[in-house]
Amino acid sequence: MKIMKITTCAFLGCLLLPFSSLYGAETERSRTLLDKEWRFSRFGPMPDKSERAEPAGLEAGDYDDSEWRVLDIPHDWGIEGPFRQDLEGSTGKLPWRGIGWYRKRLTIPASDKGKNIFIDFDGLMANSKIYLNGEYVGSWPYGYTSFRLDFTKFIKFGEENVLAIRLNTVDMDSRWYPGAGIYRNVWLVKTSNIHVGHWGTYITTPEASSSKGVVKNIVTVDNRSGQSEDVQVSMSIYELADDTVGERVKYTHPVKETVTIQAGESEDVELSVSVKSPRLWSIENPNRYLVRTTLHVEGKQVDEYDTKMGFRTLKVTAHDGFFLNGKQVRIKGVCNHHDLGPLGAAVNTRAIERQLELLKEMGCNSIRTAHNLPAPEVLELCDKMGFLVQDECFDTWHRGKRPMDYNVLFEEWHEKDLVAMIKRDRNHPSVFMWSTGNEIRDRGSETGLKISQRLTDICHREDPTRVTVNGCNGATRYMQNGFQNTVDVFGFNYTTYGYERFHAVPGNENKVYMATETASTLSSRGEYVFPVSEKKQNVTKDYTNST
Repeated sequence: MKIMKITTCAFLGCLLLPFSSLYGAETERSRTLLDKEWRFSRFGPMPDKSERAEPAGLEAGDYDDSEWRVLDIPHDWGIEGPFRQDLEGSTGKLPWRGIGWYRKRLTIPASDKGKNIFIDFDGLMANSKIYLNGEYVGSWPYGYTSFRLDFTKFIKFGEENVLAIRLNTVDMDSRWYPGAGIYRNVWLVKTSNIHVGHWGTYITTPEASSSKGVVKNIVTVDNRSGQSEDVQVSMSIYELADDTVGERVKYTHPVKETVTIQAGESEDVELSVSVKSPRLWSIENPNRYLVRTTLHVEGKQVDEYDTKMGFRTLKVTAHDGFFLNGKQVRIKGVCNHHDLGPLGAAVNTRAIERQLELLKEMGCNSIRTAHNLPAPEVLELCDKMGFLVQDECFDTWHRGKRPMDYNVLFEEWHEKDLVAMIKRDRNHPSVFMWSTGNEIRDRGSETGLKISQRLTDICHREDPTRVTVNGCNGATRYMQNGFQNTVDVFGFNYTTYGYERFHAVPGNENKVYMATETASTLSSRGEYVFPVSEKKQNVTKDYTNST
């Protein structure tokens, strides 16, 4: 695959464009939230300890689901309870294990025939199997990964279609509350045959200062037509205030390139532009821009694809720490799990925002996504609110911490899940590190060292602009067995006494380390039990002495 390049210069202009959304009116691309009027039924282990048999044929288009529950998504069936003392405490004593089916009716107009029809899933918990009109379309087992399926050949245009999704949380394990169901958003995407691919822009800022910024945009263009096409790829940049598209960055020359793409093939096209006096993205001032990528064939616009970004530079050093835009920044972070406490795992943007507001008020400036891919809304809010994010993919590799945790998926799925995380998240200015794992049990073996190096190599291949890290408990052993050489930054979990020893290990003098997890103090605000005791009293008290 070749990469075409074009570079130009620009200055910040004052042309105000009346865009009311992130997709202009003239494009053939559309993206619609599928959140209303799903039908749901649950099988297998039930909340009342009974078992409900799962009948055959639930994926069929003509299956009678009239008695099923009608609901909107995102939906987490586990948080509905009831709490049960016989269930695991580490996962909330909630009945999240089960088999759930969701069905939704879709009518795709006959006028859309000839377009490509995709459905984007932000996350399905878990072991998903997806059908349309009774035909199997695809699956993704890891409940935290966002993914796309192509529904084009399964669609009945001008007729009603039935989307059916089977989820199974019986055959999985977790060390924390995972939730269950279609707990993140689902999107219907329509494009022309010539379009920007899935997560098809990769935007970096090789230079970013108050006087000059450089935007590099590598665009993946898919040609799903039946013939070779000459495609003109262009981009423009707009200022972004909250989510409102505002002033355009005015260019002295158009930023565009024409590339010939063979039928059924994809090509990467690299565009770059210099911008005078950009507003930098930082924790204190999280300024953002929007890059609009457009495709034309024979003078007609066939696609328009918007990507939010920020001008900023990242640097880590062994002895002076982390630098954002050339300024030393102390990382004051939390390891934040994906659920929303009593609201469960279902994505709620305002609840996530409130959580981040409280953390900001405490002095927090960074988030570690313990210990999995976050919802897209988390990164969007961190971009807007000025948080750094350590984006984490796995809690286990080959050696599990529970019999049916990610260890059963690792061999087949680790590269797919890691690449999905990086491609989805690499345009977010808030993301400053990729974490390849948390307290991994493979670290002591030669095989584990090879796995760690492979994961780092995948990260560097997909995004050479960020460093990799891995959170290690019992870290003093792994900071000298060679594991420390397989990541860019060595992460200490709890082993605070190991910091001063790290650089004393021969070969580690110029290696970077950081504290990836330092304290787990548990308390429930306002809970006081007398007499005051360290002994178990069936409540987590507000004395902050439970660790």
